[in-house]
Amino acid sequence: MKRAGIFICVIFLGAGAARASGAEGWSVRAARVDTAPVVDGVMEEAWFQLEPARLERQFRPALGEAAAADTEVYVLYDDDALYFGWVCHEDDPAGLVACATVRDMFMNNDDCVDVMLDANNDLQSAYDFMVNWRGVKYDGTFAQDSEVGGPAWNGYWEAATSVGEDAWYCEMAVPWATLRYERDAGAMGVQFLRFRKPTYEETFWASDGGLLNRVSTFGRLEGLEDLPPPRPFKFTPYATGRGEERFTTPHYGYEPTDAWELEPRYGLDFDYRAGAAVSVMATILPDYAYIEADPAQITIEPTEIYLEEKRPFFTEGFEFFDNYFLYTRRFTEIAGGAKVTGRAGRFNYGGLDVKLLKDDPRFPGDNFALVRTSFDAPGGSTFGVTGMGRREFGPEVPREANYYGEDRARYNNVARVDGRVVLPARLALKAEGYKSQTAGEGGDGYDYYVNFGRSGVADNWATWYYELSEDFRADMAFLQPVSLYSRGAGSYGLRELQINRKGVRSLRGQFSYEHEWNLDNETKYNYVSPALVLAFENDFYGSVEYRGGRNVRYVPYGYPDYHNDVVEFGAGHSPAAWGSAHVSYWRGVWFGDYYHYYQGEFTFIPTAPLVLNADVDVGSPRAGDRFVVGNLKATHNLTEYLFWRVILQGNSADRTSTASVLWGWDFRPGSTAYLAYEQRRDSTGHFLLAEQLAFLKVSYMISL
Repeated sequence: MKRAGIFICVIFLGAGAARASGAEGWSVRAARVDTAPVVDGVMEEAWFQLEPARLERQFRPALGEAAAADTEVYVLYDDDALYFGWVCHEDDPAGLVACATVRDMFMNNDDCVDVMLDANNDLQSAYDFMVNWRGVKYDGTFAQDSEVGGPAWNGYWEAATSVGEDAWYCEMAVPWATLRYERDAGAMGVQFLRFRKPTYEETFWASDGGLLNRVSTFGRLEGLEDLPPPRPFKFTPYATGRGEERFTTPHYGYEPTDAWELEPRYGLDFDYRAGAAVSVMATILPDYAYIEADPAQITIEPTEIYLEEKRPFFTEGFEFFDNYFLYTRRFTEIAGGAKVTGRAGRFNYGGLDVKLLKDDPRFPGDNFALVRTSFDAPGGSTFGVTGMGRREFGPEVPREANYYGEDRARYNNVARVDGRVVLPARLALKAEGYKSQTAGEGGDGYDYYVNFGRSGVADNWATWYYELSEDFRADMAFLQPVSLYSRGAGSYGLRELQINRKGVRSLRGQFSYEHEWNLDNETKYNYVSPALVLAFENDFYGSVEYRGGRNVRYVPYGYPDYHNDVVEFGAGHSPAAWGSAHVSYWRGVWFGDYYHYYQGEFTFIPTAPLVLNADVDVGSPRAGDRFVVGNLKATHNLTEYLFWRVILQGNSADRTSTASVLWGWDFRPGSTAYLAYEQRRDSTGHFLLAEQLAFLKVSYMISL
């Protein structure tokens, strides 16, 4: 740990070398309007008062060259919202692609537009709003100059689209009540992107040539005067009715052991904002229906499945706390919690406290807390200190009564220091150090990580070193015990050559290498993997990859021991109006014998906006039983606010199957209704485990 402390001191001393921030010369003005535009996808005359932002450069297929199709973005605002109007010129609108049909689905393969907004003017954090040409929305947040963040955050905003003869149009309305914003600054950071799939073109507005979502390089949105004060109070009560049935069935007959159990539940989320600087949230029995609506996932991996956080109490402002050892889905039965985040100048601060119910399976009645402060230096650099921990209250739980059959420590604390320095030439130096302290035997260990690399649109690389002691323990972490007592080093590189001639679009090369030792310097494994992907102008592509090394544990679906010398071949078609396809085959060595593995992934759009996704994996070891894993998903948007989803899954290796149906309705801003049913079956061995779950949930947001 001493080495980590010295390294982080060096980082602080090097902060002054960070370059100046911002994409100079890129600015657009917003026009104030007395009457809000109707968000219906049809742009009225009121939009065209001022000069728009023009997306004139592309980063694919030819970085830095002029865009092949024009794109203009007009910006309006009033006392209620900030409005963006897009005119996306297109020679052949019939070829527009949109595979995403449900909010927050991956959209980079669609014809879509993207607004990223640094409303706080901190050059570190931003909101992300995307809309594809069918009007499906994606939103999320960034922090630490886009180093952390994702789609977990869901805001309340509107969008609508329409298609003309030579262009498609998009209108977006983001209420001021949705944003944390600096009211008196008169401007915000902004970035505009367009993904144009008929010609595989991706264009941008402002950038320094690096990653296009880097907040410190955004352009400026100016002319924002006399903005309204934020609405300080928001209440979201919810109610659910939940029914569950579990039963076992021996192979010789039907013997139910449990009947349906009905459980009503109520809860409340509360949010108070003191301007843009401070936000206070509280929750009572937070909405676990967001968790119940997770798509079922089938796997027989020996490690648990990582689940995305969806509860609003955790997703709002989560990017500020984000780190590897914070996994809030550990908190399954919460009695209540409180959270505060704020900003003073370049300093950020925040705290989180959660109390679990007595019937929580893993930590009954325990209290979890986290505090963090960070400093945002010029040029996108940032430094922070975090403390987090768990404390047990009440009587000790004996080993045999524990959910995991292990002794429970009375407390577990983890301290973290982290730093990131942005250097010239898009280089960045990062370091993190952790120290844990636990009551009783063990748990007083350390972990540190150092990374140095360069990021870019078509080229990036990184090299890293880490060390993790055997006694390190973090009860809030998604941490696998197999990773303990080790040190490791590795590197990664990617280079994309944009060729664009003789039918070839690009050639992408990737290379990665990892080596891990235990703390006695005995090699645990090493791993090397070069890969090439060749993309053609007709949207077909092919790939080849090698994965090998010593004691490499690259095994699908939890098969034991090791595979080495894997060679994989893949081919497919990039998303088009009809969908997409990818097939692959690989062969590896398993105890001196070959193992064959086949995979297919398909997306079909039989009629808009219905999308079918299917994938199948077939494993065929020469000495062993073949297994098949299949998934089929259908999603359909009846309207912008009403959708349904069906997922069917099966695994022949352990005779596991699931079926789930979800119906969702966003009937007003911030208010939703869900109706879901799910059934799971596990036929492993000589008995059948089955579970049925059904629930109805309604939430209603009140903003004052």
